[in-house]
Amino acid sequence: MNLSLSMAGLLASMFAFSGAIGQPLFGYFSDRVGKGWLIALGPIGGAFMTLLIYMPDYTSILFLLFLSGAGSACFHPVASVIAAQISGKRKGLGVSVYVAGGRLGVGIGAGISTFLVTNWGLESIPIGGLLGLAIGIPFFFVAPKIEMTSSPLTMNFTETLSSLSGVVRPLLIMWLVNLCRTTVTMLIGTYMPLYVVSAGGSVGAGGRSITLFLFAAAAGGIYGGHLSDRVGRRLIMIGGLLFGVPMLGVTFLMPEPFQTVFLMLSGAILYSPMGVTVTYAQEMAPEHKALVSAFMLGVVWFIGSMIAIGVGALGDVWSILTVLPIAIVIIGGTGVVISFGLPKENKA
Repeated sequence: MNLSLSMAGLLASMFAFSGAIGQPLFGYFSDRVGKGWLIALGPIGGAFMTLLIYMPDYTSILFLLFLSGAGSACFHPVASVIAAQISGKRKGLGVSVYVAGGRLGVGIGAGISTFLVTNWGLESIPIGGLLGLAIGIPFFFVAPKIEMTSSPLTMNFTETLSSLSGVVRPLLIMWLVNLCRTTVTMLIGTYMPLYVVSAGGSVGAGGRSITLFLFAAAAGGIYGGHLSDRVGRRLIMIGGLLFGVPMLGVTFLMPEPFQTVFLMLSGAILYSPMGVTVTYAQEMAPEHKALVSAFMLGVVWFIGSMIAIGVGALGDVWSILTVLPIAIVIIGGTGVVISFGLPKENKA
């Protein structure tokens, strides 16, 4: 379509906006209706995205991305509540498995799309959408029901804000800590391959570095959730940054193959609070589980991605070799400091 870079960037921003910023809206709504079948809209929205190649003009692409993002926004708050609900006493582990599944899904989706395009061309991408429909449609009939804390919640928006006023400060601290941690992992996911290449490595080495980082991250996230059920959410959130950020800093000073080893270790540690934060927030505000989950997931992801764009712009000016380590130390270090203000957990 001969799009400019700014127009292409707007496409990504449209999906990010409806997919991330829309989450609190759907979270607020799902806390009131308690309909588990809403998770069906996530994979179905993903299926819609595979129809992009049939869109006749730029406006129709924007609209389709908006709808796909809205499906994602509807899915995540509800799915995180269901994950905690069906996990019994092991909520930290259950939510962490759910979040880790998302990380693995990104990698699997990339592999499927690459296979389709290399074998049958770009026109075959909608075949991948059939997977989304096959997974999504049955959830209209078999999704677990959401257990309501009161039946039903009838608070309006103002009353909701009032009921959350007592936990705004601890939730804000939790949100800031998660923002710092998520931004650090986003920076690695976005720029580490470029860093490796800029430092003299091959393109293949750059790709392998992020693949191994994400693989270790998924494993670390699941174990972190398991550990949080034993030692508490607060300790895992503090430890993820307190030990993960220095480990990541050392990574930049190491030659290969030690750099890859330290990168994997830092990924496992930094991602250990991945699902723990969501569980922690739900326990802090049990009447608004979907709403607070949306802020911990979608809004954090959106703002973190905006910060990552800014870091990339600085890298264009001063080189990613200089900017990436400094940005990670500053943002991660800020998260470490804030994390010590996390609220104590109620062990009762």
